[in-house]
Amino acid sequence: MGRYDPLTAYLRVAEDRGQATVELGFDQIGEIIGSSLPASSDQRQWWANSSHSQALAWRAAGFHVEQVYLDRQRVRFARGTRGGSYADRGRIATSPVPHRPAPPLVDRQPVGAAVDVRVRLWWLDAGMITLDPGGKPTFGGLDEAPGLYRMTLTGAVADIRPQVYIGETDSLRRRLSVNYRNPGVGQQTSLRINALLRAHLAAGGRVDLALATTATLWLDGVERPLDLTRKAGRLLAENAALVLAQVTDDADIVNLG
Repeated sequence: MGRYDPLTAYLRVAEDRGQATVELGFDQIGEIIGSSLPASSDQRQWWANSSHSQALAWRAAGFHVEQVYLDRQRVRFARGTRGGSYADRGRIATSPVPHRPAPPLVDRQPVGAAVDVRVRLWWLDAGMITLDPGGKPTFGGLDEAPGLYRMTLTGAVADIRPQVYIGETDSLRRRLSVNYRNPGVGQQTSLRINALLRAHLAAGGRVDLALATTATLWLDGVERPLDLTRKAGRLLAENAALVLAQVTDDADIVNLG
């Protein structure tokens, strides 16, 4: 039995339940397979839908990695095949992992009131991100305010779909003009975004920046401001924006780490 075969079995059970996506923390996957993930799992390429043993495990269950969040140590699998090669299809088909039947669903009764939450925000144009003479990204004037930011990358290569990165922060100026412009050695996400922006802009691409510093919350049908000074409020708004971007499917979502 291969090291990652329990993950195949786990995803097959999710398939039997009718789940189109499965999101797991890296630690949860470690618990499923009975050992910690290797240090290389902190790198994006480890999660590629390739022909490596870990990828064969989720592909054998009919799933692929749709999104990986390196900063949050989480990954989202989605139904459907992607990646790999013709040569390894036979390896997937002959995997010895047993196909377990789905366990019966437990009949549970509702507790308390329903969670009824709706979020609305407006993106405000913040101009274009450019490179300064030293080759570093420059973001123009930014406030210290908390909020959300969206970077839309277009135009570097013909016929390539736009890319979008959506994030949240307690200080737009610090996150963009400091972290993304001059990332520290240990700031993996900032290093990745800095490299992405520099490469895209150097190739002749365009990056448009939009910000949101206010949002509205409907809680049980009552409208009120969403407090973006709190992490939970910003995460709620950020994930609402990410879900909308995923549903509209107008661009490839870079978030993933």
